[in-house]
Amino acid sequence: MSSRIDLRLSPSVSAGLIATLPWLALLAFALTAAAGTRPWMLALAPVAGAGAILHYRRFGLLRGKRSVTGLALEAGKLQAILPGREAIPVQPCRASRLGPMLTLLKLRPTGSRLGAYYLILLAPEPWPGGNVCPDQFRRLRQWLRLGQSQLSN
Repeated sequence: MSSRIDLRLSPSVSAGLIATLPWLALLAFALTAAAGTRPWMLALAPVAGAGAILHYRRFGLLRGKRSVTGLALEAGKLQAILPGREAIPVQPCRASRLGPMLTLLKLRPTGSRLGAYYLILLAPEPWPGGNVCPDQFRRLRQWLRLGQSQLSN
């Protein structure tokens, strides 16, 4: 069996909605607090709205400079594919969360402690709107669980 994995992400409304959940929670909190005795909390509403829009574009529509549109694994080296740029060697961090239907990945560029790339991977089976191929997604999760000797922080 070949160890090559070529996982391409497709735009997904479901992934975009998952990415906006923290911002929508902040918006709901601000509106609830403003309805009571703290009208100054309405200042958070534009920030939460802008954050929701930016994250929907980045994770749902896969648009933006830091959007990851694919992952490639060849000879034990993981690479993040960014639109309009070369593939960047990355390492998964311990903050990543793996699940059978939803995986949240934090990828740090190899040799760098600054910056990270984030991905939301959704299996297409249980929910409509998944953004990855099920076979490649399964193989990536297996490699992340079993093929990694040690994850970076």
